[in-house]
Amino acid sequence: ELNTYDLPKLVQRIQHYRIYSNSNYAIGNGFIDFLIGIQQNIRREFTHPTLPSQAGMFMRLNTLNYSFRYNAPKFLNTELTIGINGMLQNNKNLDATDFPIPDYKLYDGGAFIYAKWKYKKLTLSGGLRYDMRFVTWDDFYVRVNPNTGFSHQVTSSTNASLQFASFNNTYNGLSGSFGGTIELTKNINLKANLGRAYRAPTITEIGSNGLDPGAHIIYLGNRNFKPEFSLQGDIGINLKNKIFILDANVFNNSIENYIYMETIADVNGNPLLDNQGNRTLKYQQASAQLYGGEISLSYFPQKIKGFKIYNSTSIVYGYNRNLKYKNKGIQGEYLPLIPPTNFMSSISQEIILSNQPIIFVPKVELQFNATQNRYLSLNGTETQTPAYTLINIGVTAELLRNKYNKFVFTFQVNNVFDIAYQSHLNRLKYFEYYTNSTTGYYGIFNMGRNFALRTIYTF
Repeated sequence: ELNTYDLPKLVQRIQHYRIYSNSNYAIGNGFIDFLIGIQQNIRREFTHPTLPSQAGMFMRLNTLNYSFRYNAPKFLNTELTIGINGMLQNNKNLDATDFPIPDYKLYDGGAFIYAKWKYKKLTLSGGLRYDMRFVTWDDFYVRVNPNTGFSHQVTSSTNASLQFASFNNTYNGLSGSFGGTIELTKNINLKANLGRAYRAPTITEIGSNGLDPGAHIIYLGNRNFKPEFSLQGDIGINLKNKIFILDANVFNNSIENYIYMETIADVNGNPLLDNQGNRTLKYQQASAQLYGGEISLSYFPQKIKGFKIYNSTSIVYGYNRNLKYKNKGIQGEYLPLIPPTNFMSSISQEIILSNQPIIFVPKVELQFNATQNRYLSLNGTETQTPAYTLINIGVTAELLRNKYNKFVFTFQVNNVFDIAYQSHLNRLKYFEYYTNSTTGYYGIFNMGRNFALRTIYTF
């Protein structure tokens, strides 16, 4: 299979269709923005070697998105925006053998108001939003087909098992934020923001009850989940002059009813596996805290025109604040899927050809991700991820045709030294069953050396 471009028999086939309309209408000194879109996603995952024409998962998701926004004329140094947006969804399982989520209907909508006031060197902004979501599905029965040995959906409960019990629930919540920016001097800006956020549980979080064949994971949701609410505060500073720009930000986020995934253990405390080796992950809910910060520095010396050095680093800590996990570290206190400390540095040089409307920008980039020691080891949910460093190089050529038209060509070589690495956030790290690794690392690795070519034409 590695010596041909033919598709293997076990593949995924995704068809996605989208049509949308975005309209703008001027009303006096204000304007209305209206968007409506229709999408259809058909997904098949072929996972049966003995019957390759039979899809393991086969779903059709129809979505209607809508948005209406009115920007009022500016008055008393204030910009005011009001609007509504949301979506309608209908999901249907078709001729499949695995059913990770039910045939659901979802109705989602929210209304908001946002205002920004500016006076001299002070800018204040704030907003409020109210959201409501209604989710429903009917009883969903499956029965084993004696001819194939695979399960299939049936409408009758006779000699069938109940995969999903009927469900309907309404979620709602109020969110808002208030913040400001002040220009202390020509070179120093301070900003701060305080916000309350709301998030309704997703279908997978409340409705999952089956194997996702593409992920080789059995997901278990919890229909009793409540919406997430969080309170986040962040402050930042911006320093700049003729040769550098420095940005620094810190944040703290306290979350009620935080939803995360945890591996289920067997009686021996090991990850629970079915006969095919599929792991079982269950969604959990608890109080949580996320905090961290980031800092970036851009340096462009005046003596070297077009030369730029950019550096940035960020760090995030995530803790489960359930008291039973206090001081337990990797055995429950650390949240899963938290990115490790990372650092990025790049050097670029803009080259303008004399008497030619062409600009070249060669660039060298370094990406470093530290070892992630703060991970959720409970029941084998996660493992430590080693540190890695990647080097990328590239060049961008910009051809200016006139004031409004230009071609941009970008050629990039990523992971120049073909480093074997795994991202801590990549679920494929836990995908492969093969355990006789000579390197001591299991799972599927991230992409090695690769080349990318991109062309953009603006008009």
